Amino acid sequence: MTDSSSAIQLPPERILEIAGARLGELGGEWHLEPGPLLKGPGSTGVRIGVPHSDSYRHVDLEFWLNVDRADSMIADCSSGFAADPDEAARQAVAAWVDTTACVAIELAEGRGRLATHFPPDSEGGFPGWHTIVGSVVSWGGGVTSKAKQQWFVETSPWAALAPVIATGLDRDFLNGVRLFVGQSATYSECEVKVNGRLHAEATAALTGMNWPRTEQMSAARTFLLLVHPADTAANSQPQV
Repeated sequence: MTDSSSAIQLPPERILEIAGARLGELGGEWHLEPGPLLKGPGSTGVRIGVPHSDSYRHVDLEFWLNVDRADSMIADCSSGFAADPDEAARQAVAAWVDTTACVAIELAEGRGRLATHFPPDSEGGFPGWHTIVGSVVSWGGGVTSKAKQQWFVETSPWAALAPVIATGLDRDFLNGVRLFVGQSATYSECEVKVNGRLHAEATAALTGMNWPRTEQMSAARTFLLLVHPADTAANSQPQV
């Protein structure tokens, strides 16, 4: 086990190797190319994003639906909690794949295999946008470790937060929104990120919502992709 006080973040190539192995479990061939670029099926690929933390537990990743088109890039980040850098990266990548990457792949496939499609103004969707919502990933200890995950599933809080989140949507198509809640008796953290950037007003609104508070540490995260506005035909979005 590595001493966390002296641990350093893994090289980008190693993080992408871990991501490639995990993405390969979903199907398709993923291989590392110079850049570095994790090249996937068709035009897809994954690159390391602009770092938002110097912690070895934190990874910043960009999923590109088309590696030659900047408007197809979906940015997000994730963190692990292990003391060993390799294991922490595996945890962070696993949470990213199960939420963010699954949504991106679902958009490319369009089969409903990895995430759920919500038409505009449908229950569980994001009002005014065609929306793809991924899994809710949770972790923690004790009998209440899944409480926050269940709250996300049952309440779809992004629908109530939509008027606030909408102020941060700065792309005509493919706006990515990630919600995170983590809390214990001595710690609390909420985040709403839009296109990889913290949205302060939406974060404050999520913090004030009635999600389960627990004595032991638990956390949950999910990711939704706002594909195109309700008044825009699906075939008008950028071809990737």
